[in-house]
Amino acid sequence: MTSTPFRLQHAQFSSTFPDLTLPGRTPLYTCMSPHVFKACLKVLQKRHLYYLSQLTAPSDSHLISWTTYRTAYIAQLADKRGRSLSHKWYLDVKAHTTLPDSYDQLLDRYVCPPSATSSVALIPGVTTTQKNRHWLVTLDGSHFPLFGKQLSVQPKKDTCMLVHWISDCLSSPGDVICLRPCLSCDAHVPFPSANKYTAVPPRCTLRVSLLKSLILLTDCERIRQSTTEVVSPYSWADLSITVIPYYTRLEVLPDFSPTTSVVAYDLPGDSPLGDSSTFPSPIPLPSGSHYRYYTNSSLVNLGTPEVSMGWSWVQLIPDAGYLNSVATYAHGTIQNWPSSTRAEAAAIYATLSVSPDDSTITIYTDSQAAIDGLNLCASSSYSNSRLYYKTTNFELWASIESSIRSKRLTVFPVKVKGHDGNYWNEFADSLANSAHHSDMAPLLPAAAYTSSHSVRLVFDNVVCESNPRRLLKLYFQATLLKDLLSLKRFQFVYSLSNKDDYVVDWELTWFTLNFSPAHDASFQASHAARHYTFKFKLFLDDLPLLEKLKITRSDLYIDLLTCRSCCDRMEDLIHLILCSKRRSVTHQILQSYQNHLFSKLREAGNLAEIDPTPMLRKLSSLSCWTISSSNWSSYALIRGCLPTMFIDLFVELSIPWQSAIKVVAAIHNNFIQKLRRRIWNPRTYDKSKWEDAMNITFKLKTTPRPFNLPATSYVPFSSLPPPTHLVTPRDSKIDWIKNSMTQDLPWFNHLSGFMGRLTVLLNNSFCRMECRFL
Repeated sequence: MTSTPFRLQHAQFSSTFPDLTLPGRTPLYTCMSPHVFKACLKVLQKRHLYYLSQLTAPSDSHLISWTTYRTAYIAQLADKRGRSLSHKWYLDVKAHTTLPDSYDQLLDRYVCPPSATSSVALIPGVTTTQKNRHWLVTLDGSHFPLFGKQLSVQPKKDTCMLVHWISDCLSSPGDVICLRPCLSCDAHVPFPSANKYTAVPPRCTLRVSLLKSLILLTDCERIRQSTTEVVSPYSWADLSITVIPYYTRLEVLPDFSPTTSVVAYDLPGDSPLGDSSTFPSPIPLPSGSHYRYYTNSSLVNLGTPEVSMGWSWVQLIPDAGYLNSVATYAHGTIQNWPSSTRAEAAAIYATLSVSPDDSTITIYTDSQAAIDGLNLCASSSYSNSRLYYKTTNFELWASIESSIRSKRLTVFPVKVKGHDGNYWNEFADSLANSAHHSDMAPLLPAAAYTSSHSVRLVFDNVVCESNPRRLLKLYFQATLLKDLLSLKRFQFVYSLSNKDDYVVDWELTWFTLNFSPAHDASFQASHAARHYTFKFKLFLDDLPLLEKLKITRSDLYIDLLTCRSCCDRMEDLIHLILCSKRRSVTHQILQSYQNHLFSKLREAGNLAEIDPTPMLRKLSSLSCWTISSSNWSSYALIRGCLPTMFIDLFVELSIPWQSAIKVVAAIHNNFIQKLRRRIWNPRTYDKSKWEDAMNITFKLKTTPRPFNLPATSYVPFSSLPPPTHLVTPRDSKIDWIKNSMTQDLPWFNHLSGFMGRLTVLLNNSFCRMECRFL
């Protein structure tokens, strides 16, 4: 995990939280060899050793001697014979952290001067003015630390604008706080008049309350063009004791208790939603009463940045005189890992959080998945089983189980049929739908439902609630994909990123590459194997063209060798398509490709009773249909990097996405098959006649290249111009994973299997002779 953006984060911060007050500054695993740490992990856990400073002198400048450590922990370290020899983990720590022959003096990077006091005195941010702008520290809505430099102050509103700077102080609370600029985040507030107050245009600005902010001391008074890092003399372990109580001093729990007096009511206990909760409590009932709730969820704009999950609960008190027995209700939203089941689980969590202790609760829901998850949590064995981390939304379900156990609740889930005229279910559904745009619908904070455990896994400020093993695997697969696109053979993709008419749809590309046409009498399994190999070699630009063979077999193919069909040009991929002997055939194949798409779009338009003419006009306007030596989009189409418009047009005509991608994959595979039979095979035949005349036999071609030949320095010829404006891809490996967490992008879930197979292909030899295609 140290080489990935995944981090372990404390779920809550307070002066009594043990891990924050530990003297640990540097994790012990960073001071040891990986194989020693792995071998001694159980020993370290048994000794409760997590930080280097647990093994250092009070001055934090020397590693404590083994004799002193043995004396302090003699009961734990002595073996059966009473001996206490230096363990290999201690010797490994000593070798990595101390200067040789220095009496265990620590290296400079491990020396941590102790804090003068346990609590830091900070000046309130409300004392700042427009003339004396400072660095501030406060908390965000999820009670995470927030840092920034003041841009402007609004004294009448007790607010100010900050230039947002970020830090990873949560992952290392004992280290001094190092700030770096925030490129942009979801909380960004546009600030067009920034040039009035600073010479450096801020990339991300926030509006915060001066009443909840404190002035932070740093080594930088003014942000300049060269400022890339700002350091504070304090650590988050020092500041949290002051910042958190100061931030929460103004928060008061609202009173939702009814004005009518009822004897022997069971009042709700403390809500796990926190002091800042704005959710109404249910109407309290006499002791021993039965609480009844209807819960529902709503999911809109799945797979887009505008995705939203709404939830709601409705309390029923039969025959109590309320309208249709609805006593009270609440609704809100929840973020990340979008699914209807997660929204339903959020409704159940909100219901249990505000319910009184020792109560019996019946929850009516139309989600069978939520009922199954609730039954599993009610068994009180969920978070103690191996199933825990393999379940999506495991943090949310663990909080539900914690509420049931800590409040001693008896929960009975009941399945109701959705959208069947049930008044209370329809009412809860309308509440969940209205939560997306209601200002009164609060966001369920992640700090509330992820605090059932002391530590949580975080990726780029998103709490991981899916199988961690799968997430780590996806991260490395995304790294492989980024490395693949960084190869020179795929640099043309960056030239397409600024064009609106051709944006590569990688999911469609992966699916098409793995699509296998059906076998019949004219297309047998052997033909399918050759077709599959040709398709992948074309995608990877590894066809044994002459420009490739001049490098791999320079002893057989000289540098001046030209196309053996026309003898006019060097033979690269573009010339293979634009050769004068096959140019008319190429245009016929490409026109057939376009006509095939047109016919399927017309069929889709007839089924949906929609005029497909605008779609056909949009499709025909794509630049990929015109093949030339300067057209990168046509090059991408031939290679198999298909545009997203191919799928979008079918979806606009009400064709399901799963059906549309199969149609496009079949059409493109038909195009590849024609390309192989009508262009590649005749080209190979022309070249084989020349090889026969030159006595380049099959045995000679399959013989390894002689080792005594000098390394070739030939640079392959390319008829395409070099890509201009090479930029970083719009989606980095981090964005792909984070977007799948926040938007549920379905294509990324299939990336792992494809990249695994593609890695195997890349590791194999792609320089086989063209005889494989005959």
